[in-house]
Formats: sequence, C-alpha cells, structure tokens
Amino acid sequence: MSVTVEGLNIAIGGKPIVADVDLNIADGERVGLIGSSGSGKSMISKAMLGLLPLNATVSGSITLGDAQVVGTCERKLADLRGRYVGTVFQNPAASLNPVMTVAQQIGLPLKLHYDLTAVERSERVAAMLGKVGLQEEVAGKYPHELSGGQQQRVGIATALITSPRFIIADEPTTALDSITQRQIVDLLTSLVDDAGASMLFITHDFSVLARATTRCYVLESGRIVDSGATADVLANPKTPESKRLVSAARSLTLHNTKEDSHE
Repeated sequence: MSVTVEGLNIAIGGKPIVADVDLNIADGERVGLIGSSGSGKSMISKAMLGLLPLNATVSGSITLGDAQVVGTCERKLADLRGRYVGTVFQNPAASLNPVMTVAQQIGLPLKLHYDLTAVERSERVAAMLGKVGLQEEVAGKYPHELSGGQQQRVGIATALITSPRFIIADEPTTALDSITQRQIVDLLTSLVDDAGASMLFITHDFSVLARATTRCYVLESGRIVDSGATADVLANPKTPESKRLVSAARSLTLHNTKEDSHE
C-alpha cells in the first residue's frame, strides 16, 4: 500500500506539534521516520491511524492507498485499521491485553474483521506463531509469562495476522536489549518483505533505522529537516539534529561491538 502525507499540521490544545510535513512511502517500501523524543513522530503515526487525542486539530492530507484519513468517520477508520493497517507498538507489555492469552490476542483482529470459524482462526494463529518464531505451547500463555522479546513477537503476530498492506512500527525495539533488538528488526523486516507490504518504522536510533529501512525522514520540532536514502543520511547528515542522531548511533554501535567482543 502506498502512503502519501501532504501539508500535515497537528496541534494539541492549540499548541502546534507537527508543521507542514510531507512524506511518501511507495507500495512495498520500508521507510523510516527518525527524531528525538518529543519531535512529533508518534503524533504523525497516530494521525495516520486516525487516533489523535480529542483536543487535537489536524489539517492537510493523509492517503493510505486510495483512502483519505483526515476528516474520515471513525467507522471507516476502524475498518481500515483492522484490515489494511497493522501497528507494532513500543512497549508490548503495555499494549498487550493482560487478561487475554497469546492465542486470543493474536486472533482478536480476525474475530473483529473477518467471518471465520473458531477452527479457522485457530489455524491461522498457529501458522502466525510459527512465522514469528514462537512455539505452539506459547498460545495458552499470558503476556506476563513471556520475555520482552517474546511479547514483541506476539505484538508483531497480532499486527500481521490480517495480512495488512501497511505496517506502522512505532519504536518497536526501545524496551529490548541490543541482541533482541536486532532479532526483532530482522524478523519484522523479513515478514513485511515476504508479505509485500509497506512499512513506516519510527525510532530515535539510527543504528536500528539503518537495519530496518532503505529511506528515511528526519523530524525536528515537528518539521522534516532531512531526508534521503538511510545509508546516505547516516553517512552525510545535513542538519545539526541529523548529526546528533548519527553520532549517538555510532557511539551505541561501537559500545555494542565492544560488548560483543567480550562474549
């Protein structure tokens, strides 16, 4: 699914958060949105999903495929989110329902949006568990019984169970250690590519972004300040914000390399 954002402006309680943002994602492309905390990244993703706070005002255009998000009614947005757009959240421990088993969690989007029998849902959930590298016995467990990496695999399975055409991954590795981060990023990108879907990968970490995307936009104070091929932006950042993010990524990569050498 292609995604086009044009002239996006978002204000919360009258305070400007995002200003004149333009970005596009081609069908089947993995694109990054990177910026420091508070730069407006998550607000853009929430606007794409039609999930902005009630006191938010938004103008501009967001098209997902042929569907316009800005100004569209909640009923149509809910169907769009369930069938065509999947979201992998930052903190799986918080985003997963603590009173639902893994199988119930992953199967819920199918139950809400498709007319399938319980057996058909169970079969699809079992197949998805295998795709995200989880054993069959995990299906009956609850989120608190899983490790952080396992919880995020469940989050990915839940996001992909309906075979969406567009995936929003909003800081999906922040709560994980460096080794698990790499595993989750590689798993997510592999599944997205296998499905032929497009993805917006949101992060503040260039070392993660370089692994997940081919092209990126840099956001600072709600505005796009740099963009291009991820490798090019990483090698030759043009703005102070880009340079700070790249410097932090290089330090982190060096730190992790030293740690790995002692294992």
